[in-house]
Amino acid sequence: MKIQFLFTLLFLIFLRSNLNAAEKDTLFLNQVLTDANSNLVLEKIIKFDSSTSAELMQRFENWGGQNFRNYESVKTSKTETQITLSYITSSFQVIDMYIILIAEFKDNKLRLKFFDDGNVFKPGSYQGGTTIPAIQGRTYKIKSYFENEMIIYKPNPGFFNIKEKQASGAIAYRESIEKKLLEIENYIKNHMSGNDKSDW
Repeated sequence: MKIQFLFTLLFLIFLRSNLNAAEKDTLFLNQVLTDANSNLVLEKIIKFDSSTSAELMQRFENWGGQNFRNYESVKTSKTETQITLSYITSSFQVIDMYIILIAEFKDNKLRLKFFDDGNVFKPGSYQGGTTIPAIQGRTYKIKSYFENEMIIYKPNPGFFNIKEKQASGAIAYRESIEKKLLEIENYIKNHMSGNDKSDW
């Protein structure tokens, strides 16, 4: 009787562990990119009260100067109504990625658009007797890691669970851009005329 109970218990433990191992989750591309065709990750129009386009642009430039070590090297173009930045994010975890941020200015409003501009160059390496080739810059975009616009993965992190790394990296990538957008919005709103309380 005890042996039968023991076999039943072992069978239930085995069955449960197999069911847990078989559990999968799915990340869809539209949860990360707003428009996969143009590689648009996120876009938002932010409205302000009585602010000229020049004032909004100046505050955006101030934010850039405070948040990038060398803002002038990140800024790729500037016109009377638009500033374009190209910066690197490590949030994807699998590989560093370029982001293009386009800021467009009109009186009383600002539009921010974030685009995936592909991976950063990664030099080759040699590990454990295996040569890992270099990856040329802008070879892969976030959508390159999705099959049929989805990543199906086991949610448990693990060294060999590549799909989980891709999915969690894509989620972190999107969240980092949402955070950057909120950071810009809050900075500009908090540095509007009369809101800056510094008295130096």
